[in-house]
Amino acid sequence: MESPLNLLKQIQALSEQGQHFAHNDFDLTRYKEIEQLCFNIIENLYSVDPNQLHLEMHEQNGYKTPKVDIRAVVFNDKNQLLFVKEKIDGKWSLPGGWADIGYTPSEVAVKETREEAGVKVEATKLLAVLDKRCHSHPQDLYYIYKIFIECKYIGKDKSDFIETSDAGFFSHDNIPSLSTPRNTIEQINMLFDFKNEILTTPLID
Repeated sequence: MESPLNLLKQIQALSEQGQHFAHNDFDLTRYKEIEQLCFNIIENLYSVDPNQLHLEMHEQNGYKTPKVDIRAVVFNDKNQLLFVKEKIDGKWSLPGGWADIGYTPSEVAVKETREEAGVKVEATKLLAVLDKRCHSHPQDLYYIYKIFIECKYIGKDKSDFIETSDAGFFSHDNIPSLSTPRNTIEQINMLFDFKNEILTTPLID
């Protein structure tokens, strides 16, 4: 059973995300109120110093750490790799996105694959942890670590297709136009090297 503190941290994280993406003052105010309610409950339940609580839980005021981008690596029995088409730029990437509070990296990979591609998978192996700045991505305002997790294809599932418009499997000689803020061709080549057992040890780079 999830602890009350972890549940409150998830709510606080969602409220902070809401503040970032709010389109009007009404929404911004409500998200701030939700965050403050979370702080009040935590203070009362756990006797935490309010100033320390804000520093530790509100990223904008606390110690900055890298954001974590998790990508699912899903091959089918034809040695084809699963991609999704991003609505934001009309190009293709591996299923995935920001790590969510309250989910393990494996759970994020499984969840994102279902939501973005309509595919049910099981996470099986860590392939790589990469520093985005060390690879040929466009520059980003955030400092980002990228985690690639190999997942076993199980079958089709429902998708909400909120952030993506299509999904499909592609062979190594037919890679679609990539959404380079998310994946580079060098990273895709790396994943095929893992599939073909040219690489066998997780990469940290």
